[in-house]
Amino acid sequence: MMKHLDGWMKMKTLIINGSPKKNGDIAALLAAFVAHLSGEVKEISCHDSISPCLDCRCCWKKSGCAVQDGMQEIYAYLEECDNIVLASPVWFSSLSGPMLNIASRFQTIYAGKYIRKDRKAEKARNGVLILAGGDPGTERAAAQSAKIILKLLGVDLPCAEIYSMNTDRLPAGKDRRALTEARNAANTLNARCGKDVSGRL
Repeated sequence: MMKHLDGWMKMKTLIINGSPKKNGDIAALLAAFVAHLSGEVKEISCHDSISPCLDCRCCWKKSGCAVQDGMQEIYAYLEECDNIVLASPVWFSSLSGPMLNIASRFQTIYAGKYIRKDRKAEKARNGVLILAGGDPGTERAAAQSAKIILKLLGVDLPCAEIYSMNTDRLPAGKDRRALTEARNAANTLNARCGKDVSGRL
């Protein structure tokens, strides 16, 4: 899914959505976030038919991935984007299976840095982390894993972390605090990228 928002065509944001639910808690938080985000937005999820890494280790020898699917477009977009958003439900104190499947396909980036050693350092990117779950406290391990993925993709530390962790009792779509934080995160990215990217601040 590609969206062009507000005429800010130079700022680019990649959203990696780890939720299999099109109208669930993560969707509600992302809707609040994207509604306030400027620039171009590309979102990928498990609905885009992206396969997990097969551990074929082809990327140990050459750049790219042997699996030919929608990730080829994502690799290209990743080189251009300014912001990366990881949004996932928390399952058993972990990121969701779909999120981990998608993240596994960044193995080629890891291999380029640490095995082939032919990949340049990632450009510094802004990051946002969005997690939703039914049990407060279970986000800690999931957040740690998410930050490892983000760091591989050039995000030193997320500039915003949004947690809605009581969804069994309060759906994220009614969690005013989390929704406000999602909107604020979008505005933070607009402010961070606006001056450098669009020249309009």
